[in-house]
Amino acid sequence: MTNNTSRVSPEGRALGQQIVSITEPWVKHLAATGEPDERCKSCAFRAGTVPNGCLQTQMDVFKAVVERVPFLCHQHDRKGDVCHGWFASQVGIRANETVKGPMPVTKAPWEFSPAD
Repeated sequence: MTNNTSRVSPEGRALGQQIVSITEPWVKHLAATGEPDERCKSCAFRAGTVPNGCLQTQMDVFKAVVERVPFLCHQHDRKGDVCHGWFASQVGIRANETVKGPMPVTKAPWEFSPAD
């Protein structure tokens, strides 16, 4: 999937850009506090990657973030590990909750896509 650019779409890129704009500051915050950026090179939470521009993947990313379901790395040598981009998103949610109080966990009205 990482080299299959046929899955990239304008809608996927737009959603991917939004996901990155929200999570990138938390990735940088974690790095500044000693937690290195461990996103893989083709991370769905990294701007410009194929998964970041694939609408199907970004819909899964969005669902995983709002439902607080771990999003797992797809890279063959890290398959099954929790995605560092997803982890950063959850750090951001928890930080906002300390200021604004608990946020309700939302259920997205679609299922996760089947595995490739």
